[in-house]
Amino acid sequence: MLQIKKIEEMISMILTIGILISTSLVLIGGFMYLLQFGNHDMNTELSQTVSYATNMKFIWQSALSVSPLGLIELGLLALVATQILRVGLLVWFYSAIHDYVFTLISLFILFTLIYSLIWRN
Repeated sequence: MLQIKKIEEMISMILTIGILISTSLVLIGGFMYLLQFGNHDMNTELSQTVSYATNMKFIWQSALSVSPLGLIELGLLALVATQILRVGLLVWFYSAIHDYVFTLISLFILFTLIYSLIWRN
């Protein structure tokens, strides 16, 4: 029972920190974007394309150059990474308590998250 409570606290802490980091990055990037481009007409070109071509290297470079869109994208990437950490912790927990059914289900979810993050057409 003590181990379950400890894992619940760890998951809660990971989710709280991840959401705070993600929200902060998106809010800072959004505020910077409004300061720079708030008086311009809205660019609808991105919403009309089939896909928005980006990758993790581009996101890091944009965020390190303190680009507003780069910070927003990094915040969204942090949100996805938070969920990957949470599911990874659940895989470890279920395998530690020898619950193999939930371990396999969690592994499937973890691989699906990682695959969808990395795979591009």
